[in-house]
Amino acid sequence: MSEEIYISPICREVKPPVNDIELHDTTLREGEQTPGVVFNVQDKLKIAEVLLDVGIDRIESGFPASSETEKNAVSTIVKELGSKRIFGFARAVRKDVEQVIDCGCEGVLMSFPPSDIHLQYKLRITRQEYLERAIEIVEFAKSHGLKIVYSAEDATRAEYNWLLQVFKTVQDAGADVCRIADTLGCITPTAMGILISRLKKDDIRRIEVHCHNDYGLALANSLSAFESGADAISTSVLGIGERAGIAATEEVILDLYVFYGIRKYKIGKLTELCRLVSELSGFKPWPTKPVVGDNVFVHYSGIHQDGVLKRAMVYESYPPELVGGRRKILLGKVSGRAAVKAKLLELGVNVDDQKLLVITNKVKEISVNRKSAITDEEFIEILRKEFGIEVKKG
Repeated sequence: MSEEIYISPICREVKPPVNDIELHDTTLREGEQTPGVVFNVQDKLKIAEVLLDVGIDRIESGFPASSETEKNAVSTIVKELGSKRIFGFARAVRKDVEQVIDCGCEGVLMSFPPSDIHLQYKLRITRQEYLERAIEIVEFAKSHGLKIVYSAEDATRAEYNWLLQVFKTVQDAGADVCRIADTLGCITPTAMGILISRLKKDDIRRIEVHCHNDYGLALANSLSAFESGADAISTSVLGIGERAGIAATEEVILDLYVFYGIRKYKIGKLTELCRLVSELSGFKPWPTKPVVGDNVFVHYSGIHQDGVLKRAMVYESYPPELVGGRRKILLGKVSGRAAVKAKLLELGVNVDDQKLLVITNKVKEISVNRKSAITDEEFIEILRKEFGIEVKKG
């Protein structure tokens, strides 16, 4: 594959303060919070295998305290794939952490919301009580050898000095990573950058972000966090998750590769990974979904088709093969002669310019009348019926 990547040259001036990043994929936990998505044990195992192959740094394998079925799934993943890079989800409750320990996970994702909204209306505890419980549960998890990602749920709605106190407290107690969970996706990229920069300046050593997409800002907020010093990003394949979902694993990996030169993940397996998750979840992404949507590498407009046929970089900033995809020229109402000629040559058919114009007009006519594009199979049938041209298939 010729790796031709052409992006805005101004991007070269963006220099994140960290040279590396970790991805914490939560498809197997957050992804199951998508309405209608249920993974069985074998589904989870298959997805985890590919995630590890891609190079994901941490896999949030599930919430073992939620049910025996879930505990069995997490345990099976650890048994079959080993404990390294496998984390279990837990609330700041001892029995939750005990279930993660029983499963043999390398680490725990510990969720405990510090925002006053949650303290007052959900947890109904004081800030002091919150800190006492946080210290107790972090120290308990650490005493059992677990790596700890401390997830401050609803962190972006917490008052800054209080959030800083929480993070410093759990960091001192043994938490390895402090996670900012933008649980309602209610922060802007600029504000996220300010928040990360302040926390880094105030000596929070390792920061992860978990960005929801309620306002369509999950990816932008994740990249802003990275550019401002965040050490890790939480993602899920296809962005599946609660409500509008979270930052998509495949989009984050592509952007890290293209815009920041991070080459640690097997980017060529992204299409395979997404197809697997789509198949097992029953979640079919919208055709215009970045990276793996059905239309992402389809060229339909005559102007675009002519340009991409002359040189792909004209209308592709990166080659489809980079992510395991494939370019496709689709014929229809807005297609031009260049595209029809390319399709004919692809089928082993060569015609003169006059015949090419007639075939092009017929393609446009049929597409307009039925209000849709024309598949390759339909084009072959048009050639046979309308022009007596037989195409050898295969």
